[in-house]
Amino acid sequence: MNKTILAVILLVSAFSINAQSSRATSDLSHGYDTKKKMTQGHQFLLDDWVIGFLVDNNGKLSKRKLLNYDIYNNDPTSKTNATTKDILVIDKNLYSGFVLKDSKNKQYIFSKIDAYDFESKKKETKYYQLVNAPKKTVIVESRKVMKDPNASGWSSSGLSTKAAKFVMKTSIYVLNSNNKYVKVKLSSSSISKSLKDKKKEIKAFIKQKDLKIKTASDLIPIMDYYHSL
Repeated sequence: MNKTILAVILLVSAFSINAQSSRATSDLSHGYDTKKKMTQGHQFLLDDWVIGFLVDNNGKLSKRKLLNYDIYNNDPTSKTNATTKDILVIDKNLYSGFVLKDSKNKQYIFSKIDAYDFESKKKETKYYQLVNAPKKTVIVESRKVMKDPNASGWSSSGLSTKAAKFVMKTSIYVLNSNNKYVKVKLSSSSISKSLKDKKKEIKAFIKQKDLKIKTASDLIPIMDYYHSL
């Protein structure tokens, strides 16, 4: 799978996306069940369907497709062309990963990770973004939750003029020496605490290198060092 992902990276970087040809309908709820007609926002990772590739369970790459990731229902989705309102939900059981590349040439490389691979077991197996592909030592979980402003009141949102809305949530995980993913915050204290078997070494490394941890990518040198010990 790692070799396949690396091949995809090289393949994706070899082409550029025409923003006009990859744009989908402006209303992402068209052709797809958002569960509430008046819900604000959408359940997808990106605002458009973009050029991408699927990786099947045998490591075989699909042809270039228009893809997006429904992070509310954990479903990769596809369109046959940019203008259609019809959205195809892709069978998660058939694909171990996929790659997306948006109109700003930012790559999103996803791999399926089992629910049991986390120190605190997850409810389901799903796709996670690899921050330093093909390595899987730092991953990001992107999801959307439905925020209902009337959920705690006497009236349900279905009877209210206030609409529910989708809200983006992200979580970052690192792979420890037991090959389990641990959730971390973007701070030196959180990362050193999460890698407790090498806590002193990690704290010293961060201090020596004067590392500033502001994004998931800033964890890459720390994790490379940790797994070299």
